[in-house]
Amino acid sequence: MELREKNKLKAIEAEARAKAKADRENRDITLEQIRLKAAENRVTILESIKTAGSVVGSGLNALVTDWDKTLAAAGGLSLLALGIYTAKGATSVTARFIEARIGKPTLVNETSRFSLLEAVKHPILTISKAITNFRKPSDALAGVVLAPNLERRLRDIAIATKNTRINKGFYRNLLMYGPPGTGKTLFSKKLATHSGMDYAILTGGDVAPMGKDAVAAIHKVFDWANTSRKGVLLFIDEADAFLRKRSSERISEDLRAALNAFLYRTSDQSNRIMLVLASNTPQQFDSAINDRLDKMIEFGLPGYEERERLIRLYFDKFVLQPASEGKRRLNVDQFDYGALCSNLATRTAGMSGRALSKLGVAWQAAAYASDDGRLTEQMCISICDDAVKDHRQKMEWLSNEEKTRSMMPYLLDLPPLDKPENDFNNSNDEVVQEATKTPMKAKKQKSVPKEPETEK
Repeated sequence: MELREKNKLKAIEAEARAKAKADRENRDITLEQIRLKAAENRVTILESIKTAGSVVGSGLNALVTDWDKTLAAAGGLSLLALGIYTAKGATSVTARFIEARIGKPTLVNETSRFSLLEAVKHPILTISKAITNFRKPSDALAGVVLAPNLERRLRDIAIATKNTRINKGFYRNLLMYGPPGTGKTLFSKKLATHSGMDYAILTGGDVAPMGKDAVAAIHKVFDWANTSRKGVLLFIDEADAFLRKRSSERISEDLRAALNAFLYRTSDQSNRIMLVLASNTPQQFDSAINDRLDKMIEFGLPGYEERERLIRLYFDKFVLQPASEGKRRLNVDQFDYGALCSNLATRTAGMSGRALSKLGVAWQAAAYASDDGRLTEQMCISICDDAVKDHRQKMEWLSNEEKTRSMMPYLLDLPPLDKPENDFNNSNDEVVQEATKTPMKAKKQKSVPKEPETEK
């Protein structure tokens, strides 16, 4: 084996030496071949350059000397450039046109207007909306509980808006202000449906996070609304979040630009868009926004009679109707429902309609959570007292300025929880002083408190 390996190594060594010797002997021949190949490539490249130059030169010479060809070439290049830019612009316009009619703007959170994309994404929800829009209520305030004076004013607005759409007139812009949960959004939806218009709900707080894109988003909303044949009621909740005074140092440049874009799109009256703003602090609006508002409506907290109607409404919706269906695990004890609603209306002074609706949901949840699924009168009162305590705690968290501005007229009506109803008159001073942290003397109240006028 060792001898065989040695013979292999010797053979390899001999082969390598022979190859090296041949390369040394053929070195001059190899270099000459490389030189000849490089010379041939150089000649070929030079001939190609000369040929191309002569062709281009002769073509340019013929083009310059022949004006017909020159004009034809210039016209062709111009048409080519025009076609490119036209195609680019047409694509952008077509995309915006399709988006305005098929899609929904980013800022729109909810709308009754039909959208093909939304129909594909949510077919069941789209069908239910179509059925709701088809069954238009005869009364714009159906299911809305408000003070008599406010109800009368809103009914007049609903009739005027409906007739404006029928006669293709110009819509009036509205401002609805007041504490949260008093029915501003609900009435806007009812108003749009009653008038035969589409509605679109926006939130002012969604504008600021968009930064530089807010201006384009606002223009898209108005472009989208202008394509509606029925007209659009544009409801902006918490409008003071981006329509605040431009003189304020807290407003950013992007928000200022968004406000200017909004002012530009609302500078004239429109026969397609009805603008409805909702705010808890309307004093923060820019003066130019106030100039664009035709009507201001204050939505106050419900009075005693309105609270009683609301409690009856929600007690029937969340308790009596599920109990009468028999398909759910909910039973109600025998007691005087009317007397209970009157009693709870006195206890819930200062609470909004949304808070009262949550009270109805709490009654239903308590019945489902009980062992036998039964709701008793004492359970209703106990849950109501807990809700009132929670409401008072929320009022304590408010600043003194907020209490004085929005809640002070109604804090005088709060009954005490730890004292009987006949001692209510003696406890008003303590409630108000605790809420405002300032000494104040309240007027004497009767056993059934009289609510302040919602509108003067």
